[in-house]
Amino acid sequence: MTIAPAPTADREDRAALRLVVLLSLGLAMLRLAVLWIGAMPLYLDEAQYWFWAQDLAFGYFSKPPLIGWAIAGTTALCGDISACVKAASPLAYGIAPIFVYLFARNLFGVRIGRLAGIAFATLPGIAFSGFIVSTDPLLLTAWVGALWAFERALALRGAKWWLATGLFLGIGMLAKYAMAYFMVPAAILVALQPKGRRPFGGLLLAIVVGFAVLSPNLVWNALSGFETFKHTAANASVGQHVGNFSGVIDFLADQVAILGPVFALVLVAVLVRPRGLFRDPGIRLLAWFSLPILALLIAQAFLSRAHGNWAAVAFPALCVLIVAALVRLDYPRLLRAALWFHGGAFAVIAIGLAVGHVPFLELSRQTDPFRWIRGWDVLADRVEALRLADPEHPLAVLTTERGATAELIYHLRDSGALIRRWSPEGAPPEDHFAMVLDLADAIGCDAVVVTRQKTLPPELAARFTALGEPVEVNMRPYADPKGTYYLFVGRGFGGKSGDAGSCRSITRTGRRL
Repeated sequence: MTIAPAPTADREDRAALRLVVLLSLGLAMLRLAVLWIGAMPLYLDEAQYWFWAQDLAFGYFSKPPLIGWAIAGTTALCGDISACVKAASPLAYGIAPIFVYLFARNLFGVRIGRLAGIAFATLPGIAFSGFIVSTDPLLLTAWVGALWAFERALALRGAKWWLATGLFLGIGMLAKYAMAYFMVPAAILVALQPKGRRPFGGLLLAIVVGFAVLSPNLVWNALSGFETFKHTAANASVGQHVGNFSGVIDFLADQVAILGPVFALVLVAVLVRPRGLFRDPGIRLLAWFSLPILALLIAQAFLSRAHGNWAAVAFPALCVLIVAALVRLDYPRLLRAALWFHGGAFAVIAIGLAVGHVPFLELSRQTDPFRWIRGWDVLADRVEALRLADPEHPLAVLTTERGATAELIYHLRDSGALIRRWSPEGAPPEDHFAMVLDLADAIGCDAVVVTRQKTLPPELAARFTALGEPVEVNMRPYADPKGTYYLFVGRGFGGKSGDAGSCRSITRTGRRL
């Protein structure tokens, strides 16, 4: 298989590139403005990533380090408000569509490149993901950069393109280990090149460079008992729920939501009746970088579970494939309808986030789209009120789960509260907080215990010399078991009665000064 070299840059090319750049940067600025205006609270994962950014390292419990580094950069510029914590995602998606344009233009020409860049920038899943700080925007930006460099490496045979491919590969793996999927279709496509023109040496160079970029994280994992690898393997948990048909349906529904209904229907039609499209080497390249990933995750959903975003790396190639198919099969109205739908969905998401609620909708556990981020400030205020009931002797805070730990550390970041994550003695750490925060710091402290249970685990209750009755806190303005917490005031954690004043001063990471 050979791929034609990139067309000569001309006026049409420059105009198309300018359009995609302006659209991408414009949407990035719009996202930042929406985040600033809406001041949307942080989801528990976002609060956890913010915590990582306070203590930069080459790895963390559940993810490689790039997300922590990115948040450290954005918050250094504009502070710890939620918009600044989330800013890395809009910025990443301000870059990714440009690579999509370059990649698609090289395969199919300027027109398809321009349409693919616009389609990817406004894809419903991308529209939503761009308002959340997560590993996916960083991963996808590296992925499309690697696609562009890899296609150039096959077409032009230059070592610099293999080096660029390796650099993007390493950056992507620092964002999320799913970037490693890239090596499989890349190796297959190299093997499918005409005999005598199979650049295995170039691919090997890219892989070596990629793992060289990742190597600090590999060293960190080795020194930390491979915690991130173990957590990733536990997430996959293949074989735990064999025959999970409902999981497959949920996964496929998520893919439709990410692609949008028009693109999803076009993809199904292309797969059912390809009409010779896969004879095109560019289409085949796109298929190798998307369809096997979807198939693998459908199998994963059937054998255990698969979250919708786990297939994220398939969508850049899928998006270009669908646009190319619509143009090649001459369905301009359908393509316009899809792009208008994408734009409308983006506008609805942006307005909803800026306003902070859905108009004319009575909030309930079933109807509240912001359920998972609503009310953490209420919980933090109640905890702080109990903690400072006697200002001369502030209490420590003990939590029994990751979500409350992350949110309370973020919301009480300027309070000086000593916050620790309790877990049963001798149990392996269940999250980053349990791994890095020393529970022994709270020994001798009186403490507020934050838990979802009406009674404390016996092992935890036994650690106090005295324990008060629970105070129920309903975080949300409607009944929701997931938003109900119980606060206990315990005396003398660890069976000791120490100087409670020693429990007040910590660093921003939660470590004692």
